[in-house]
Amino acid sequence: MDARRRVTRSIVCAHYAAAALLGAACAPVLACPVEVIGTWRLVSTSESQPMLVTFGADGWANVVTVTGGGRPEDFDTLAQVRYQLVPRRDPQRIEFQTRRGNDLFPAGGSSWQITSYTDESLTSRRSDSAAGDQSLWTRVQTHRYFLTFATRDDAATFVMWTTLDGQKAAYEALGATKQGGATRFGRMPDELIQAFARESKRADQTMLRIELSEAEYLRTHQVFEAWNALVSRDVLATDDRDQAAELLDAAVQSVNRCGVKIRTTQTTSAGELVRALRKINDRRHVPDRVFPFRWKPPAVES
Repeated sequence: MDARRRVTRSIVCAHYAAAALLGAACAPVLACPVEVIGTWRLVSTSESQPMLVTFGADGWANVVTVTGGGRPEDFDTLAQVRYQLVPRRDPQRIEFQTRRGNDLFPAGGSSWQITSYTDESLTSRRSDSAAGDQSLWTRVQTHRYFLTFATRDDAATFVMWTTLDGQKAAYEALGATKQGGATRFGRMPDELIQAFARESKRADQTMLRIELSEAEYLRTHQVFEAWNALVSRDVLATDDRDQAAELLDAAVQSVNRCGVKIRTTQTTSAGELVRALRKINDRRHVPDRVFPFRWKPPAVES
C-alpha cells in the first residue's frame, strides 16, 4: 500500500472512529448508540395537542407544534434549548441548557436519563422529576431515505443516498468512473445520478436500492461525509481502483451495524460486488413499482 493510500485510510478510519461508525479496515464497533437527531413525539394521553421535539445536528433542540401536515416546514418553534449527548460515544443521557423555562425544560441545566431505546423509540427520565416519572417518545417520519449500490458495465460504480422530503428527491453519490485508461474517484455526474434514480432495462446496468430508517440513514450517511471530505480536500490517490470497493464495503458495514440487513460476499472488483449484492439481496430491492415517488409525510394527529 503506497503512502498516499495509507494516509487516506487513516483519515477515513479516524472519521469513522469519531462517529462510532464501522468502516473498511477500521476497528469494529459492535453496539449501536442512540441516534436522537430527528423529530420525536411524546406518547401521552393527557396532551390535547401533540408535543414534539426536534433534535438538530447543530446541538440545538426545538420544542415544536404542528400547523399543517408532517413536513418540517409545517412545524412552529415554541422554544429552543441547547443539548449535548453524554458521553458522546455511547450516550446515557441528554443534557440541556435552557434560558427560559417551558413546559418541557426547566430554566438552567437539566437532563434526560436514557433508560431504553430503539431506532424508533426512546424512553427517558427527567432529572427534575422527583417521582422519577419516565416518558416514551416515538420518531415522527418527516423524510424517507434510500441507499443505492450501482454499476454500469464497470465504467462507473458508486453508492447513492436518496432523501425524500415530500416535495422533491435529493441525491448524493460517490464512486469511481473510468476516464480513458484511468479510474477517477469522486462525486458522480448528474447524468449518472438521474440514470439510476429509476430502474433501467440496460443489460450493462445493475442497482440494488434499499430503504433505510432515519437512524440507519444517519449512521450510513457519515460514510458519505467522510469520503466526500477526502474528495473535497483532494487527498485521495488520483488513480486507485480499490477506493470504490472500500466505499461500498464501508456503506454495507454501516447499514449492518445493528444487525445484518444486507448480505455480502467477497468479489474481485467493485462492479462485481454490486452485481453480487443485487443477486443475494434481491428481496430487499425496492423496485420502481413500489418506490414512493409521490410520497408525502403523514400528518401528525392530535
